[in-house]
Amino acid sequence: MKKNQTTIYDIANAMGVSASTVSRALRNHQDISDEVTANIKKMAKKMNYKTNIIAKNLKERRTKVIGIVIPEVMHHFSMSVLNGIEEVAFRKGFHIIVAKTNESYSREVMHVESLAGLVDGLIICISQETKKFDHFKTYKQLEIPVVFFERVAEKVAGHKVLMNDEATSFTLVEQLIKSGFKKIGIITGGDHLNICKSRIKGYKDALQMFGIEIDENLIIKSGMSYQEGRVGFQKLMGLDIKPDAIFTTSDQITLAVYSEAKRMGLQIGNNLGIAAFSCDPLLGLLEPAITGLNLKGFEMGSMAAQLCISEIENENKNLKSRTETLSNEMIIRKSSSKSTDFDISKTNEQLSKNKFTEENLVYIY
Repeated sequence: MKKNQTTIYDIANAMGVSASTVSRALRNHQDISDEVTANIKKMAKKMNYKTNIIAKNLKERRTKVIGIVIPEVMHHFSMSVLNGIEEVAFRKGFHIIVAKTNESYSREVMHVESLAGLVDGLIICISQETKKFDHFKTYKQLEIPVVFFERVAEKVAGHKVLMNDEATSFTLVEQLIKSGFKKIGIITGGDHLNICKSRIKGYKDALQMFGIEIDENLIIKSGMSYQEGRVGFQKLMGLDIKPDAIFTTSDQITLAVYSEAKRMGLQIGNNLGIAAFSCDPLLGLLEPAITGLNLKGFEMGSMAAQLCISEIENENKNLKSRTETLSNEMIIRKSSSKSTDFDISKTNEQLSKNKFTEENLVYIY
């Protein structure tokens, strides 16, 4: 309690009533008459009384806080997800605490464990290093809801919000193939991560669909960061038979590949096709612009927050975990076309004849 902060006891003394009467009047309790309630509220306002939220939450055994543990906060997708979470949390009267792992398993464990006693629920995207999940046991024991988004712990109970990674990856690689590229590499992270496993599968399925032999040398699992993207690109370019296109699976890998290709003097689109599982707006400003996605980060964050808060507010602790999958929109640009005179109208005519892998996977420009 801050010094000189008005309490219900101060109001009670000023009104000549009991503290319990003040408390019930401020909560509009039916046992207190309308006249007394109005007078007490008038006095509370005059004395600048503010509800002690901490004490109220402790009494209700709630903190009204949701913890968010995320690998990175500066990337466009991460910020979109955080905006979606915060918007829903604000409307529902919750606060958020954000902790960044920087792709470190040990930092993830530290953040998850330290938040356990402070939050009513946890929303998390696991780190690139995470392969063990014992640090979530405390949440199950305390019956604190855990919601995973994008990168999930598949064997840990909890709601999960995913992108349609496999179908989206298939369609991005399909776009490269239909543009004339045949030797397509992929740079991604370890396939212990659900997103990498699904994106590799979509990549392989697209190659097989068009009768292209899968070359394991073209599948580089270097990691998801910018530096790891550079390493992956250098591995592909060091092959005896180099790829004529690359499917990149994160914002940072995409920017690394673009930068390295430019440094080597490669003509993107003509010498090297690029299609990216990426939503950074910067991709549309590069020259040539990079084929990518309109990832629904805000929607993903909103969905995760809704699932988390719904479980917090539901007294039924036997609720079954739900998995929600969101679709994406592909934005076709010059980087995935061999033609130097890229014509959107011609590309649109070609695509209008395609049968998409998913009805809700839309091509936009």
